[in-house]
Amino acid sequence: MSSTGGIELIIRSLASLLQAIGDLRLACEEKKEMQTTDGKIYNVDVVVKDENNRSIGFQKQKDGSYRIIADSYGLNSAQLKKQQEFINKIKRRYAYNMVIDQLKKQGYQISEEKIEKDTIKLIGRRWVA
Repeated sequence: MSSTGGIELIIRSLASLLQAIGDLRLACEEKKEMQTTDGKIYNVDVVVKDENNRSIGFQKQKDGSYRIIADSYGLNSAQLKKQQEFINKIKRRYAYNMVIDQLKKQGYQISEEKIEKDTIKLIGRRWVA
């Protein structure tokens, strides 16, 4: 018997999100409103533009997490795919920064980092006395 599973990334730290966006050298705006191509208006904390020059907003929810709002109205399937890849790039960098931060908080030092395609392998060491 086989099964599949997945991991859902929940963005909770605005500072780490902004760091990820900065690491990727993306321009962002911290603003309160984002209007999508179909005319809907959303209150968001951060907006970045994707390769299609469409807005991607991050909206804080009541539980403290951030919802991603993508302006995808009218995009064709190739453009939608590129937009999702763009969002995933931000999410990957956010996750990377969170892992590094947590390892450092637990006393680990990153001794090696290998990048292979879409995978990053980290080797952390912690010396105990």
